[in-house]
Parts: sequence; structure tokens; C-alpha cells
Amino acid sequence: MPELVELERAEDIQLLKTLIARYHRQGAPKGGAAAGHHRFFVLVEEGYWVAGAWLHDNTPFRFIAERYRIGHENSYFIRRICKFAPGDWLVILLKLLAERLRAEGKECIWTLGLDDHSNALYKRAGFVEVGRTPRTGHPVFVLRLR
Repeated sequence: MPELVELERAEDIQLLKTLIARYHRQGAPKGGAAAGHHRFFVLVEEGYWVAGAWLHDNTPFRFIAERYRIGHENSYFIRRICKFAPGDWLVILLKLLAERLRAEGKECIWTLGLDDHSNALYKRAGFVEVGRTPRTGHPVFVLRLR
């Protein structure tokens, strides 16, 4: 069974950012992505990182969170999520992440989909499209945890 691991060491976080820059379609955001609080997770299978996620608070997208009634203080935005190995790891990662954040009492996790993509990953993991961003029209996906 794959294990969800939260990264805390700076070297591990930097490695995850490097993998995201290499494997994510949009690369890795420069700097701190204008958020105050970040969390980094990897999915580990047989000792190998097979997928990873970079989450942060809603600060950079507060106006979107407010528009769709996403609690600012008690939710996380998925900045980047990607896999590093073949397999259906992302759905597993999202489900384990949801379990973890639900146990911590978080309200929801949410993200922006790609406007030219099916975004099937989020749909398969139980996220619901609640609307689109006003400026770019990207779909907004939310997974309510309570």
C-alpha cells in the first residue's frame, strides 16, 4: 500500500520542487508562490517517490476562494500535483491527502484545472467543479472534507 509522507527537510522539499519543475506541464512556480504557509507531500511506493503535491494557503487566490465560499483559514490550495512514475498514482495521492486533511479538521482542498484539459484526475478523486476563474476562465475544483 502506498504511503503519504509530508516532507519537512529543506533538501527533500527542494528535490520535490525539482521533480515538479521537470514533470509538471506548467513547471514549478518561482519563489514562494505568494503564500504564507506551504506543505509538501509525496506518495511513496516500495521506497520510491511516485507522485508529489505542493499545497499552500489561499492567500494568492483569496478572491477566488471568497467567490466560491472556500474557507480561507481552514483549507488548502493544490499548487502543483504530478506523478514521477507510471501508474494511477495521482488519484491515490489525492484520496490519501483528503483523508489526512480531513483528520486534521480541514474544511476542503481545492485547485484550478487546466482550461484545455479534461481534468479527469480531479473528477475521479471526488472533486466538484464549482465555477471558473473570472479572468482566465480556468475551472475551479473543490473537494469538501466535512
